[in-house]
Amino acid sequence: MIFRNFCFNLLEGNSNKLMIILDNILVPFVDSPSAIGALKTAITLSKIHNAKLHVIHVLTDKSNESVLDRIKDVCTKENAVFTFIERSGNIQKEIIKAEREIGIDLIVMGAYGKTGWQQLWVGSNAFKVISTSHCPVLTLQNDVGELKGFNKIMLPLDDSEETRQKVNWVAKMAKGFDAEVLIFNTTKVRGEDTRKKLAQYAQQVEALLHKDGIKTSFDESYGNNIAEDCIKFAQMHECDLITIMTETENTNSFFMGTYAQQLVSSSPIPVLTIHARSVNKLQTLA
Repeated sequence: MIFRNFCFNLLEGNSNKLMIILDNILVPFVDSPSAIGALKTAITLSKIHNAKLHVIHVLTDKSNESVLDRIKDVCTKENAVFTFIERSGNIQKEIIKAEREIGIDLIVMGAYGKTGWQQLWVGSNAFKVISTSHCPVLTLQNDVGELKGFNKIMLPLDDSEETRQKVNWVAKMAKGFDAEVLIFNTTKVRGEDTRKKLAQYAQQVEALLHKDGIKTSFDESYGNNIAEDCIKFAQMHECDLITIMTETENTNSFFMGTYAQQLVSSSPIPVLTIHARSVNKLQTLA
């Protein structure tokens, strides 16, 4: 019922909408296919939203000296201006420190590296960054290195209170790319009462998105593994972005929900992970 009130408030007027800020984008970089894809995607986002692009590389004992040259090469070809940040120390902590210092609104990073130390650099640190960041994190896999934008965005809705908090970020991304939104109702629970409740949620979200001129479609699945269903139906509908919520215990925790971690680690489709903490911060800016 809390979610219902939230949706009705949004539909009644612009004064209650949450303000989505996208002025500063941070890209943690290592020379890997997914990191290059993340940089290209971040460049596209920075141009659409007139955001500043910041690229950070944290030095390790195996850092590649040509990292800055690789970044310059990509940005020159994309005609993009960027600020380069070089740090040394704990990778995840330095990325989060830069996020706080600059006031980053979105982190875009690869979910996996090539092999060996790059796999460790990108893979494990993606989870740690998602868990401890204050802003949303967009993760990409190796095979989307040439991704330039999003045409269809999956918006999963479940019966949790947090599910509603993705809507404004999805609307921001959809309007920027003129993308369609797939509203996907899903829970681990089967039952007619659950289906009816989520159908009501979906109708309210659909009305909100239509009011902003965003095209929508709909599908649903209940009683299965949520992460697996999200990937399955996203592929079926040819979505190129999945949006999810995840919750953290505190700023020092590396905990991620099983559902969120499974999606980030196994989805061939980029995943935008949003914290309830991220949305709460935005409420003070509205």
